[in-house]
Amino acid sequence: MAAAATDVAAEEGEKEGAGLVAPPTFAELPNGRVKCVETGYEMVTGDVQCYSRSKRCRLGLIDFALAHNKPPLNMFKQDPLCRSMLICKLTGDRVNKSEKHIWKHINGRRFLHKLEQKEEVDVTSKRKMGVVNMKKKKEEQKTKKTADEIKSELRDPSERNSNFAGDSGDFELISGAESEQDSDVSEGNRIINCEDSSKESEDISTRIKRMSIEIGPSSFASRKKKPKKDMPC
Repeated sequence: MAAAATDVAAEEGEKEGAGLVAPPTFAELPNGRVKCVETGYEMVTGDVQCYSRSKRCRLGLIDFALAHNKPPLNMFKQDPLCRSMLICKLTGDRVNKSEKHIWKHINGRRFLHKLEQKEEVDVTSKRKMGVVNMKKKKEEQKTKKTADEIKSELRDPSERNSNFAGDSGDFELISGAESEQDSDVSEGNRIINCEDSSKESEDISTRIKRMSIEIGPSSFASRKKKPKKDMPC
């Protein structure tokens, strides 16, 4: 009865960690034998089930999961001081390299508490990263806007120059028209001045004629000098 009870307890203990790692896979060889892909062990076809339940196979599957970082073994690492022990990355505890002990450890209170703390930290870090990313996006949008503004400012001078070139052409036309008007006005002034000067010359000539008529030749004759008498010594 006691032996039967121990066997049942052992089976229950094995069941606690059953399925913790994936079952082994086998490949057929040309010589009629089979090979375990995870451990590399070769055997006959009839020994497959027995080997799958052996300790050697289970340890090989744990090592394979550790090497390929497969959960839940990704939370553990190999103990450098002992080949049959693992170290938990989350709690720092040392655990036997067996599915039963690993299963008990990851379902323990200490491990679950540490896991909750880690998840909270991850959530807060993700939120911070989200806020940082939002700020970066806003800054990028601002830089894009400023770049667009700079491009528009760089384009405006060319448009201004083109407008100024057109305005300068118009200004040249206007200045040319004004210069022509000024020349016409100056020529008109010259003509008026010439007419005024001709009128003045005519007035002077008429005045001279009048004076000659009024004075006459007799007046010039009367103005002849009389001879001086000899003065007594």
